[in-house]
This record gives sequence, structure tokens and C-alpha cells, in this order.
Amino acid sequence: MHRFVVQYAVLATVFILPCSAIAQEDFQDLVVQAAGDRFPIHITYFPALESAVSGGLSNAPVVVLLHGEKESRLIWNKGSSPRGVNPFPVELQKRGYAVITVDLRKHGESLVEGQKDDVRPDDYGKMILGDMKGVKDFIQEEHQKRNLNMRKMGIVASGFSAPIAAAFAEFDWRQVPYDDAPIPAQRTPRGQDVKVLILVSPDAGAGRARTSKSVGFLKSPSMGVSLQVVVGEEDTTSFRAARSIYQNFTTIKDNDQRAEFVTPKVKDAGIALLRLPVGAAYLPMLKFLDEQLKKRDDPWADRRSRLER
Repeated sequence: MHRFVVQYAVLATVFILPCSAIAQEDFQDLVVQAAGDRFPIHITYFPALESAVSGGLSNAPVVVLLHGEKESRLIWNKGSSPRGVNPFPVELQKRGYAVITVDLRKHGESLVEGQKDDVRPDDYGKMILGDMKGVKDFIQEEHQKRNLNMRKMGIVASGFSAPIAAAFAEFDWRQVPYDDAPIPAQRTPRGQDVKVLILVSPDAGAGRARTSKSVGFLKSPSMGVSLQVVVGEEDTTSFRAARSIYQNFTTIKDNDQRAEFVTPKVKDAGIALLRLPVGAAYLPMLKFLDEQLKKRDDPWADRRSRLER
């Protein structure tokens, strides 16, 4: 098994921009409607900065950040870095990414009329096909405005949202293209946009979603999806599931170049790993996104059906 272990001192050469205050115009708090039941999903949108994107905004990759159980998007917005270092979404934005942090339903501000109902088993499926689809629809709107490139999309998920992210990526890749060209290869895709998954202290499942099952679908080399699994080596709760997920993906030898298993020797779990010294998780995750997503050669393309253009 290919095993990628990161120690604190490794990757120190990766350039990190100085920590700075976030200008109000650099992010927007918005509400998108979940597909289906139109549940209000609160997001923070960090638009790509034109000055930071090589090739213009239409070349900007987009990364969606999902929180852990009983958390909210604020943990990404304010608590996802060591002291003195930019929060993870801010650092990504300054490196040329568009970033979206999400409150999944019944978390954070994503509530109906302020009701704080417990998450029910069927809510997980709605997070996949409703909440995440609503976020993807917003991304497509921004793509069509040439504010980002949805063909270079990554998802970073923590804990229970890992199976949500993996299941949505599977759903995205199963979308049937528009029937708008006689040759299948020339048809406009409806999905196939999630190219990178980073799963931090991943849960094995959420409701009916199973992380390894979806990863097993996504591991086909023809898809070219990249996977990074990040987990504390002494995290007895998450380590076994994390290792199993990584091993499932790398049963195909060719996937070694698109997979990493990052295991700092700590007990910390979830987004707390990003608050450790930068070499534990923060830098490896940045480096993986830069290499596996930002550098992808997937130019912007109109995603409307040719019959509607």
C-alpha cells in the first residue's frame, strides 16, 4: 500500500500568504435553495480574486468546504488555521480559488424558522441530493458568468460530511449528459465536475451513504478523481475507517499518483487538525489542492445544452 505520512517539518517550503483581515467585499453570506424541498442552505462565498488567478477568473478552481457533526461553516471561516495564519478558505481565495463554506441543513444557520430539530436519518440523503445539489446549482450560475471554472471542483469534508461529499461526488459523476449531439463524446455534461475529494477524519457512513462504497465507484482511473485522506494516527475513532477508505481507492495501482494518506501523529480530529502546526494538515491539504486541482487542464466550457444556446 502506498502510504503518505506527513511530519510537521515537511512541506515548509509551500508559500503561505501573511495573515490578513478579510475585506467585506471579499466574501458574501448567501442563501441557496436545496434541490427538491427548497430548504434554505446558508453559505459563505469567497469569490476568486482576479489578481490571484492565472488565465482569468474563468480558470479559477472552486472548493466547497463542509463541516463536521454539530458544527457550522463558521469553523471554516474563522477556526481552520494555526494562530497567525489565514483561515483555510481565505488562504485558498488568496491563492486563486473560489471557495464556498456550507451550513448543511439543521446545522449553523440552515434552519427553518429557527427550529433546531435533530438530524433525522433521511436528512442525510437530502443533504446529498438537495443541499449539495443546490450548492452545485449556484456554482454553475457563477461558472456561466465566467467567475470560476466548475470543471475544476473540489470538496473538503470533515467527519460525518465525508460520506455526504463522497456520495454527492458519485451522484455528480452518474449524471447523464444532455442529448445535444449525435456523438456521445461531444454531448454537454450535466456533471462529472468533482475532481478532488479531501476527507478529514472521515466517518464510515451517514444514513444510507457509505464512504467506501462511493469511493469505490470514484476510483476508476478513467474518471481521474483524486483523493486525500487526513486523519490523526492516534485518533482511535476515525483512523480505521480512514485507512479502509484510502485502501479501497488505492486497490488500483494507477491511483497512487492521485491519492495521499496524511497521518500526523496526534489524537486531534476533524478541522482541529488544521489548527495544529501547519505541516500537520494545513500545508498538505493546500499542496494537494494545488497539484491535483489548480493545475488541471480543464478549460472553461459553456455548460448549457447546445439546444438552449
